[in-house]
Amino acid sequence: MKTRLFIVTMLALTVAGCERNIDILESDNNEGNIVTINATIAPETRVSYDGDTGGLAWEEGDQLLLFGFDNSDAYVGNSTFNYLSDNTFTGTPVPGADKYAAYYKVEGLEFIEEIRQVVDPDTFYYGQTQIGNGSTAHLKSKLFLGDHGPKPLTQSFTLSGRNCIIKFNITNIPADVGQLGQLIWMVENFEPYTPSPYRYVGYMALNVENVTFSPTERTLTAYLCFAPYKMKIIPNGKVRVSLLGEKSYRMDCGTITDGKNYNGGSYYTAFISDDNWGPIPNPLSFVAEYNVTQDGNAFVTSLTDCEGSGYFAFQDAVDNFTTKTIGGVAYHLPSREEWASIVSYSYSPYYVRFKSTSSYDNSEEGNGVVVQGEQFFSMFSDYRNTGSSNSISPCYALRYKGTDMLSAWKYEYISDGNNTHMKITSRNVSPTVTIDDIVNATFWTSGTENDVVRYFPASGVYFMNEYKYVGSQGLFWSSTEYSSSQPEVGYVMSFSTGGAGIHPRGENSSVRLFITPN
Repeated sequence: MKTRLFIVTMLALTVAGCERNIDILESDNNEGNIVTINATIAPETRVSYDGDTGGLAWEEGDQLLLFGFDNSDAYVGNSTFNYLSDNTFTGTPVPGADKYAAYYKVEGLEFIEEIRQVVDPDTFYYGQTQIGNGSTAHLKSKLFLGDHGPKPLTQSFTLSGRNCIIKFNITNIPADVGQLGQLIWMVENFEPYTPSPYRYVGYMALNVENVTFSPTERTLTAYLCFAPYKMKIIPNGKVRVSLLGEKSYRMDCGTITDGKNYNGGSYYTAFISDDNWGPIPNPLSFVAEYNVTQDGNAFVTSLTDCEGSGYFAFQDAVDNFTTKTIGGVAYHLPSREEWASIVSYSYSPYYVRFKSTSSYDNSEEGNGVVVQGEQFFSMFSDYRNTGSSNSISPCYALRYKGTDMLSAWKYEYISDGNNTHMKITSRNVSPTVTIDDIVNATFWTSGTENDVVRYFPASGVYFMNEYKYVGSQGLFWSSTEYSSSQPEVGYVMSFSTGGAGIHPRGENSSVRLFITPN
């Protein structure tokens, strides 16, 4: 595949003039344990990044975090030093500390004893918002610098960049993206482990304001701060860039033959000039519309009839549907992680609940979510359940937050005798849509041409020569084994009046196939 993305190292933040040399000076007053830190850097007037020189400087409100260690290298605590004036900071030494490591920024930094490192959390990079085409002001709050200590206070500290900045130069953007809401950058960043067949996807989201595309304005310059390890690219790893706006598009930028390891403190540029933008799929669209028949060679003809679907033991389902072609289309039995792309895999509690009034915000979808062979970690969603103990009502969700498949979901349990079923409706949405919008009934009365809908009949199970739960529950096999000591038990996606989720079961259940990636 032709590589359309060119990543070039432009400069390192550790070059002369961009290092932060910190000298710990003796206190020149008698204010208890207060000491002054002298941080000498280039003479700009604020911490900034101008896209060309990488210039850095202090400004009012800046802080340094000093991690203290005793002479045996045991961690004893940390202390915040606040900007005073010129190149000076003041703060209180850590009791019992003989040497220190200094870091900027303060928020969320943590010393991890197991790896003996100070780390910045993944959440540190969330919420980056660029206001205007080519603006860099947002980068200030995401700079992460550290020294290579620990050292005694009598020695100088040198802070250098630990994270990276990437600049996107993008041309030929579709005009109907209109007002841009987010840029999403995705890479394949870990090799699959046995027996997993999936490629793991790292992604970063940049919120964008005050940028609107038109037939005469089709270019974007955007800047994103990121952790080097989070966005590394494996050899022959794929790279994707997506633009979410009034209409949303993605571009598969090809593969990076040798992969890419980013260096902390460096600045990179990605040039994207192709016009091969395509639509962003909805995860629900990869689910077959019908259950399979008992012979496994065709689909049933009713979307909601609780009778007529095939019932299979777990191992039979795995053996017969690992690969299956029906009507000229390649399908497969989905894994637990693929079912989690449709219904959250969460034991306590189930996020999708029909007889509960409950809310879950920024809920992390556990154990990975897989869409078309790509596994997402740290995929977040908002849920709103609108029922009660005495009434069944829909569950609404805003899922795939931070990814290019941001989408609205509505889960309904519909009791209709032999046509009782769960109905799932989903549509891709722009970043301006909130969970409160989705709960509003009027949201689902317009824009229906973009909806993807799937029906899951309450076909129950066949066990011990008896049909059970037909007309009240639906259970659908995954390909994921629960335990090697219980070969008859596998994970199912199931639903009932209480809600929907993923859990292990052992009865003969129905099969719903997923489209196999090309």
